[in-house]
Amino acid sequence: MENLITIFSFTKTFYEAYYQNLPLDNYPELLQELLNFNIINIVKANEAIANEKAKLWQQEATLNFERIGKIGITQSNELNLNIESSKLWGCSFMRVLRLFNERNFYVANCLSNNNSFEDNENLIKSQIKLEAFKNISLELYIDKPKSNLKNPTDHINENSKAKPFIIIQEKYLDRFIKSLDIFVLESSKKNFSKLINRENIAEGIKFSCSANSVITFFREMHDKRVIISSKAISKQFIHNYFLFENKKENKFEHTSFGNITAYLTRSTPPGVSTKITFID
Repeated sequence: MENLITIFSFTKTFYEAYYQNLPLDNYPELLQELLNFNIINIVKANEAIANEKAKLWQQEATLNFERIGKIGITQSNELNLNIESSKLWGCSFMRVLRLFNERNFYVANCLSNNNSFEDNENLIKSQIKLEAFKNISLELYIDKPKSNLKNPTDHINENSKAKPFIIIQEKYLDRFIKSLDIFVLESSKKNFSKLINRENIAEGIKFSCSANSVITFFREMHDKRVIISSKAISKQFIHNYFLFENKKENKFEHTSFGNITAYLTRSTPPGVSTKITFID
Protein backbone atom coordinates (compact mmCIF):
# COMPACT_ATOMS: atom_id res chain seq x y z
CA MET A 1 0.00 0.00 0.00
CA GLU A 2 2.91 2.36 0.70
CA ASN A 3 4.01 2.11 -2.93
CA LEU A 4 0.54 3.11 -4.14
CA ILE A 5 0.48 6.15 -1.87
CA THR A 6 3.92 7.16 -3.12
CA ILE A 7 2.86 6.75 -6.76
CA PHE A 8 -0.33 8.78 -6.48
CA SER A 9 1.16 11.50 -4.27
CA PHE A 10 4.43 12.00 -6.18
CA THR A 11 3.30 14.74 -8.58
CA LYS A 12 1.71 16.88 -5.88
CA THR A 13 4.74 16.36 -3.63
CA PHE A 14 7.11 17.56 -6.38
CA TYR A 15 4.88 20.56 -7.11
CA GLU A 16 4.89 21.57 -3.43
CA ALA A 17 8.66 21.04 -3.11
CA TYR A 18 9.24 23.25 -6.15
CA TYR A 19 7.31 26.14 -4.63
CA GLN A 20 8.54 25.60 -1.06
CA ASN A 21 12.19 26.05 -2.11
CA LEU A 22 13.13 22.47 -1.24
CA PRO A 23 15.98 20.57 -2.95
CA LEU A 24 14.83 18.87 -6.15
CA ASP A 25 17.88 16.79 -7.02
CA ASN A 26 16.51 13.45 -5.79
CA TYR A 27 13.19 13.65 -7.62
CA PRO A 28 14.40 12.36 -11.01
CA GLU A 29 15.87 9.24 -9.39
CA LEU A 30 12.72 8.64 -7.33
CA LEU A 31 10.49 9.00 -10.38
CA GLN A 32 12.69 6.54 -12.25
CA GLU A 33 12.21 4.04 -9.40
CA LEU A 34 8.44 4.48 -9.54
CA LEU A 35 8.43 3.66 -13.25
CA ASN A 36 9.62 0.15 -12.42
CA PHE A 37 6.58 -0.56 -10.24
CA ASN A 38 3.80 -2.54 -11.93
CA ILE A 39 0.94 -0.33 -10.84
CA ILE A 40 -1.77 -2.72 -12.05
CA ASN A 41 -0.40 -5.59 -9.97
CA ILE A 42 -0.05 -3.33 -6.92
CA VAL A 43 -3.63 -2.09 -7.30
CA LYS A 44 -4.97 -5.63 -7.63
CA ALA A 45 -2.99 -6.71 -4.55
CA ASN A 46 -4.57 -3.87 -2.58
CA GLU A 47 -7.97 -3.96 -4.26
CA ALA A 48 -10.19 -2.98 -1.33
CA ILE A 49 -8.18 0.07 -0.32
CA ALA A 50 -7.56 1.05 -3.96
CA ASN A 51 -11.29 1.06 -4.69
CA GLU A 52 -11.90 3.14 -1.58
CA LYS A 53 -9.35 5.78 -2.62
CA ALA A 54 -10.00 5.71 -6.38
CA LYS A 55 -12.15 8.84 -6.60
CA LEU A 56 -9.74 10.80 -4.41
CA TRP A 57 -6.80 9.72 -6.59
CA GLN A 58 -8.74 10.64 -9.73
CA GLN A 59 -9.48 14.11 -8.33
CA GLU A 60 -5.85 14.62 -7.33
CA ALA A 61 -4.60 13.51 -10.76
CA THR A 62 -7.00 15.99 -12.38
CA LEU A 63 -5.67 18.79 -10.17
CA ASN A 64 -2.13 17.68 -10.98
CA PHE A 65 -2.63 18.50 -14.67
CA GLU A 66 -3.09 22.12 -13.64
CA ARG A 67 -0.27 21.97 -11.07
CA ILE A 68 2.17 20.71 -13.70
CA GLY A 69 1.10 23.53 -16.00
CA LYS A 70 1.99 26.08 -13.33
CA ILE A 71 5.51 24.80 -12.69
CA GLY A 72 8.00 27.29 -14.07
CA ILE A 73 5.36 29.98 -14.52
CA THR A 74 5.79 33.16 -12.47
CA GLN A 75 3.01 33.38 -9.93
CA SER A 76 0.84 36.47 -10.28
CA ASN A 77 -2.61 37.73 -9.44
CA GLU A 78 -3.02 38.55 -13.13
CA LEU A 79 -3.91 36.04 -15.82
CA ASN A 80 -0.80 34.12 -16.89
CA LEU A 81 -1.82 33.56 -20.49
CA ASN A 82 0.67 36.08 -21.84
CA ILE A 83 3.63 34.34 -20.21
CA GLU A 84 5.70 32.02 -22.38
CA SER A 85 5.90 28.38 -21.34
CA SER A 86 8.87 27.52 -19.16
CA LYS A 87 11.83 25.89 -20.91
CA LEU A 88 11.95 23.20 -18.25
CA TRP A 89 8.75 21.68 -19.70
CA GLY A 90 10.80 20.07 -22.46
CA CYS A 91 13.24 18.17 -20.21
CA SER A 92 12.91 14.41 -19.80
CA PHE A 93 11.80 14.60 -16.16
CA MET A 94 8.88 16.88 -16.97
CA ARG A 95 7.84 14.81 -19.98
CA VAL A 96 7.78 11.69 -17.82
CA LEU A 97 6.00 13.51 -14.99
CA ARG A 98 3.17 14.45 -17.36
CA LEU A 99 2.91 10.88 -18.69
CA PHE A 100 3.18 9.45 -15.18
CA ASN A 101 0.31 11.57 -13.90
CA GLU A 102 -1.72 10.83 -17.03
CA ARG A 103 -1.24 7.09 -16.46
CA ASN A 104 -2.28 7.48 -12.81
CA PHE A 105 -5.40 9.38 -13.89
CA TYR A 106 -6.45 6.56 -16.23
CA VAL A 107 -5.82 3.92 -13.54
CA ALA A 108 -7.95 5.84 -11.04
CA ASN A 109 -10.56 6.43 -13.74
CA CYS A 110 -10.82 2.68 -14.39
CA LEU A 111 -11.17 2.00 -10.67
CA SER A 112 -13.83 4.68 -10.19
CA ASN A 113 -15.92 3.43 -13.11
CA ASN A 114 -15.30 -0.30 -12.62
CA ASN A 115 -13.68 -0.53 -16.06
CA SER A 116 -11.13 -3.09 -17.16
CA PHE A 117 -7.48 -1.99 -17.15
CA GLU A 118 -6.77 -4.28 -20.08
CA ASP A 119 -9.41 -2.67 -22.34
CA ASN A 120 -8.60 0.98 -21.65
CA GLU A 121 -6.84 2.24 -24.79
CA ASN A 122 -5.62 5.49 -23.23
CA LEU A 123 -4.16 3.67 -20.22
CA ILE A 124 -2.38 1.24 -22.52
CA LYS A 125 -0.95 4.11 -24.60
CA SER A 126 0.35 5.96 -21.56
CA GLN A 127 1.92 2.75 -20.21
CA ILE A 128 3.69 2.16 -23.52
CA LYS A 129 5.04 5.72 -23.56
CA LEU A 130 6.34 5.34 -20.01
CA GLU A 131 8.07 2.08 -20.89
CA ALA A 132 10.38 4.02 -23.23
CA PHE A 133 11.80 5.93 -20.26
CA LYS A 134 12.58 2.97 -18.03
CA ASN A 135 16.25 2.63 -17.05
CA ILE A 136 17.06 6.00 -18.64
CA SER A 137 18.52 8.73 -16.47
CA LEU A 138 15.93 11.51 -16.20
CA GLU A 139 17.17 15.08 -16.34
CA LEU A 140 15.45 17.91 -14.52
CA TYR A 141 16.26 21.34 -15.91
CA ILE A 142 15.43 24.68 -14.35
CA ASP A 143 15.57 27.26 -17.13
CA LYS A 144 16.54 30.09 -14.77
CA PRO A 145 16.84 30.46 -10.99
CA LYS A 146 13.67 31.83 -9.47
CA SER A 147 14.13 34.62 -6.93
CA ASN A 148 12.47 32.54 -4.22
CA LEU A 149 14.15 29.23 -5.10
CA LYS A 150 17.03 28.48 -2.73
CA ASN A 151 18.20 25.18 -4.17
CA PRO A 152 17.46 25.08 -7.89
CA THR A 153 18.81 22.25 -10.01
CA ASP A 154 21.92 23.59 -11.70
CA HIS A 155 21.35 22.25 -15.22
CA ILE A 156 20.09 24.70 -17.82
CA ASN A 157 18.49 23.65 -21.09
CA GLU A 158 18.74 26.70 -23.33
CA ASN A 159 17.50 25.04 -26.50
CA SER A 160 14.37 23.38 -25.18
CA LYS A 161 11.04 24.94 -26.15
CA ALA A 162 7.89 23.64 -24.54
CA LYS A 163 5.17 22.29 -26.78
CA PRO A 164 2.57 21.17 -24.27
CA PHE A 165 -0.38 18.96 -25.12
CA ILE A 166 -3.88 19.61 -23.85
CA ILE A 167 -5.48 16.99 -21.59
CA ILE A 168 -9.08 16.03 -22.40
CA GLN A 169 -11.22 13.84 -20.17
CA GLU A 170 -11.16 10.38 -21.68
CA LYS A 171 -14.95 10.02 -21.87
CA TYR A 172 -15.17 13.18 -24.02
CA LEU A 173 -12.19 12.53 -26.28
CA ASP A 174 -14.03 11.16 -29.33
CA ARG A 175 -16.72 13.85 -29.14
CA PHE A 176 -14.08 16.55 -28.91
CA ILE A 177 -12.29 15.27 -32.02
CA LYS A 178 -15.54 14.91 -34.02
CA SER A 179 -16.71 18.39 -33.06
CA LEU A 180 -13.60 20.07 -34.47
CA ASP A 181 -12.84 17.56 -37.24
CA ILE A 182 -15.72 18.97 -39.31
CA PHE A 183 -13.74 22.20 -39.67
CA VAL A 184 -10.32 20.61 -40.30
CA LEU A 185 -9.14 20.49 -43.90
CA GLU A 186 -8.97 17.01 -45.40
CA SER A 187 -5.17 17.15 -45.67
CA SER A 188 -4.90 17.77 -41.90
CA LYS A 189 -7.50 15.31 -40.55
CA LYS A 190 -5.10 12.43 -39.89
CA ASN A 191 -2.61 14.70 -38.10
CA PHE A 192 -5.39 16.32 -36.12
CA SER A 193 -6.46 12.99 -34.62
CA LYS A 194 -2.81 12.19 -33.82
CA LEU A 195 -2.32 15.57 -32.17
CA ILE A 196 -5.38 15.33 -29.91
CA ASN A 197 -4.19 11.85 -28.92
CA ARG A 198 -0.90 13.49 -27.85
CA GLU A 199 1.30 12.28 -30.70
CA ASN A 200 3.94 14.54 -32.25
CA ILE A 201 3.19 15.95 -35.71
CA ALA A 202 5.41 17.76 -38.20
CA GLU A 203 2.84 20.08 -39.83
CA GLY A 204 0.27 22.50 -38.45
CA ILE A 205 -3.45 21.73 -38.54
CA LYS A 206 -5.37 23.81 -41.10
CA PHE A 207 -8.94 24.90 -40.29
CA SER A 208 -11.67 26.05 -42.66
CA CYS A 209 -13.29 28.26 -39.98
CA SER A 210 -11.97 31.33 -38.18
CA ALA A 211 -9.48 31.19 -35.31
CA ASN A 212 -12.01 32.92 -33.06
CA SER A 213 -14.52 30.09 -33.57
CA VAL A 214 -11.97 27.47 -32.50
CA ILE A 215 -10.71 29.51 -29.54
CA THR A 216 -14.29 30.13 -28.33
CA PHE A 217 -14.93 26.38 -28.55
CA PHE A 218 -11.84 25.76 -26.40
CA ARG A 219 -13.08 28.29 -23.83
CA GLU A 220 -16.42 26.48 -23.62
CA MET A 221 -14.65 23.13 -23.23
CA HIS A 222 -12.64 24.55 -20.32
CA ASP A 223 -15.82 25.85 -18.69
CA LYS A 224 -17.43 22.41 -19.01
CA ARG A 225 -14.25 20.70 -17.70
CA VAL A 226 -13.92 18.70 -20.92
CA ILE A 227 -10.38 20.09 -21.15
CA ILE A 228 -8.77 19.58 -17.76
CA SER A 229 -5.38 21.16 -18.41
CA SER A 230 -4.99 24.92 -17.87
CA LYS A 231 -5.99 27.70 -20.26
CA ALA A 232 -2.33 28.71 -20.36
CA ILE A 233 -1.54 25.34 -21.94
CA SER A 234 -4.45 25.68 -24.40
CA LYS A 235 -3.16 29.09 -25.43
CA GLN A 236 0.29 27.69 -26.24
CA PHE A 237 -1.25 24.60 -27.86
CA ILE A 238 -3.48 26.60 -30.23
CA HIS A 239 -0.64 28.93 -31.16
CA ASN A 240 1.83 26.09 -31.77
CA TYR A 241 -0.32 23.75 -33.86
CA PHE A 242 -3.33 25.48 -35.45
CA LEU A 243 -3.31 27.38 -38.76
CA PHE A 244 -6.08 29.61 -40.10
CA GLU A 245 -6.59 31.13 -43.54
CA ASN A 246 -5.50 34.68 -44.18
CA LYS A 247 -7.68 35.37 -47.21
CA LYS A 248 -6.02 38.70 -48.01
CA GLU A 249 -2.62 37.06 -48.41
CA ASN A 250 -3.99 33.69 -49.53
CA LYS A 251 -2.08 31.66 -46.96
CA PHE A 252 -2.55 29.81 -43.66
CA GLU A 253 -0.92 31.22 -40.55
CA HIS A 254 -0.91 31.10 -36.74
CA THR A 255 -3.21 33.43 -34.84
CA SER A 256 -1.67 35.84 -32.34
CA PHE A 257 -1.24 35.23 -28.61
CA GLY A 258 -3.26 38.38 -27.96
CA ASN A 259 -6.23 37.08 -29.93
CA ILE A 260 -6.10 33.69 -28.19
CA THR A 261 -5.92 35.35 -24.77
CA ALA A 262 -8.90 37.61 -25.50
CA TYR A 263 -11.20 34.80 -26.59
CA LEU A 264 -10.07 32.32 -23.91
CA THR A 265 -10.56 34.70 -20.99
CA ARG A 266 -13.57 36.86 -21.80
CA SER A 267 -16.73 35.56 -20.16
CA THR A 268 -18.87 36.91 -23.02
CA PRO A 269 -16.64 37.12 -26.11
CA PRO A 270 -17.89 38.77 -29.32
CA GLY A 271 -20.00 36.60 -31.58
CA VAL A 272 -18.23 34.30 -34.00
CA SER A 273 -19.05 33.69 -37.65
CA THR A 274 -19.09 29.92 -37.17
CA LYS A 275 -20.44 28.35 -33.98
CA ILE A 276 -18.76 25.03 -33.17
CA THR A 277 -21.09 22.68 -31.29
CA PHE A 278 -19.93 19.93 -28.97
CA ILE A 279 -21.31 16.85 -30.77
CA ASP A 280 -23.36 14.37 -28.72
